[in-house]
Amino acid sequence: MKKVLIAGLILVLSMMVLTGCQGEVKAEEPLKIGMELKYPPFETKDADGNPAGASVMLANALGEYLGRDIEIIDTPYTSLIPALEQGNIDLIISSMTITPSREEVVDFSEPYTTSQLMMLVYKDSKVQSAADLNDPDVIIASKTGTIGAIWAEGNAPEAQIKNIDEEASAVLEVAQGKADVFIYDPLSIIRHHENYADTTRAVLEPLPNTKGWGIAMRKGEEALKEQVNAFIEKAKTDGTYDNIRETYLQDKIKEFEDYGLDFFF
Repeated sequence: MKKVLIAGLILVLSMMVLTGCQGEVKAEEPLKIGMELKYPPFETKDADGNPAGASVMLANALGEYLGRDIEIIDTPYTSLIPALEQGNIDLIISSMTITPSREEVVDFSEPYTTSQLMMLVYKDSKVQSAADLNDPDVIIASKTGTIGAIWAEGNAPEAQIKNIDEEASAVLEVAQGKADVFIYDPLSIIRHHENYADTTRAVLEPLPNTKGWGIAMRKGEEALKEQVNAFIEKAKTDGTYDNIRETYLQDKIKEFEDYGLDFFF
């Protein structure tokens, strides 16, 4: 009889422990956001090596909106979509332009900027506009995996396209006259032209068939997509965008004004 009572007591205690464990609310894990921290003022690091920039500030605001902690995962640009597919990150906020080819693999939010592509051109190149690019004699240098490379492949298939891993190396090809054109966002084009003002031209006319930047997520995560889109809509009017501009983008807004351009964020 004693053995039965002891066994019963052990069973009851075991069930209480299990019930207690099951009753605990497990804290949600941080939302992992991938970005390549090499592109100030949007994705960069501060003096202490911590993530900083407009995209980081936007990511933190999204975390507050969702009630989730945020973890920034510094990821090479070409590895961002694979990392998302493999579940290593949950979202991409990394100045990523929405394109049809990317939309086949991932879902995007509504655009959170209107950034379009423009051109850095070697000073003596015959290229004057997008109409001159689809030519076998034209050499386009692009950073591998970026929207510039994707756009060139889709819109200038007759051109010679040189995909280069590092942006600085691709730009140098143009500055040294080894390539005609580097294609990227206007912030980058203006910066690179200022660095190589003697040997390059900035052609600041938007290239056709380009959209703004979107927040990327895995296919089928409709609830998350709705939340992200609601956040973007709210952030544009509740002061979030104004705070980001004030903190990180004032100098760039002035540069755009000097070039006669509307700022895109």
